Amino acid sequence: MSLSAAALRRIAVALQAAVALGCAAELHALHGWSLAAGLLAGIGAVLAILGLSVACAFAFTLPGLGEPEATRPPIPPALQAMRPARLTPWQALACYLREYAAVFRMFNWLQPFCSHHRLRPAKAPGSRPPLLLVHGYGCNHAVWLDMQPALAAAGYHCEAIDLDPVFGDIDQYALEVRAAIARIAATTGQPPLLLCHSMGGLAARAALAGRGKPPPCRGIVTLGTPHHGCVLARYGRGFNSRQMRCASAWLRALAARETSRQRAALVSIFSWHDSIAGPVGTSWIEGAHHVALGGIGHVSLLRHPVATQAVLLALAQLSAVAPAA
Repeated sequence: MSLSAAALRRIAVALQAAVALGCAAELHALHGWSLAAGLLAGIGAVLAILGLSVACAFAFTLPGLGEPEATRPPIPPALQAMRPARLTPWQALACYLREYAAVFRMFNWLQPFCSHHRLRPAKAPGSRPPLLLVHGYGCNHAVWLDMQPALAAAGYHCEAIDLDPVFGDIDQYALEVRAAIARIAATTGQPPLLLCHSMGGLAARAALAGRGKPPPCRGIVTLGTPHHGCVLARYGRGFNSRQMRCASAWLRALAARETSRQRAALVSIFSWHDSIAGPVGTSWIEGAHHVALGGIGHVSLLRHPVATQAVLLALAQLSAVAPAA
């Protein structure tokens, strides 16, 4: 029996607490520190380790460190034309601190302890198409809790799914996405839109480009999705991580199955400074629409106001298009 993402995150939180308490006990026993001072030092050590892991993610992802030139996602001229000015040191620091805060909140609070929270009801329901939210690698639907209130306020009835097992096959996730799309369309009488973070965008693409007639869908908005794979996938675990390696056979087969019509109904929103889905060329997918942001990390895309506004504009763009199978 595999553990859920929420259970895995609770275990991770417990391990962090154990490390902090262990440091406190060690400092008290060996160096005579007070338990309070030792506990503060232990908490500081845990926070420092988290900060180092976030910094390493940026350091590996942005330059594509360790990825051979032959498999590194290219940057086409159209994407190169979108390149923003280099971040100033203060802007880079702000980007890092926002990502640090987003990672801490997402993995130590929302996912382990808030996955039972209900999504907010839509304001003026029926004014917009229904919206299916699809999370990314190693996560659950709680990743949407920060952005979803804005979606509901804009009139989107939102439903979210959890992709299980955590380290499973993306093709299996695609079947779950297909079933959710069909259920929402049957329940509401409208083809839904899909909003997907990270790996969720690959599951959504696979759902619509799978065998048989695809379920009715208005289109897909991907947020920080590594359409051509990402550098860090080579260090991840699970079948899905291997599928997300740069230029993997699975990614090439997925691209070969898609039609131009499916690509035209896809909007890829990404950041030039994504700390996980990179290098940046990975989010450019030929035939789709693209929105390039700057100074926003991977997890920050789920809560940054600029990213939220970009999502709302992309959803509105797809809402105005006639539903497509």
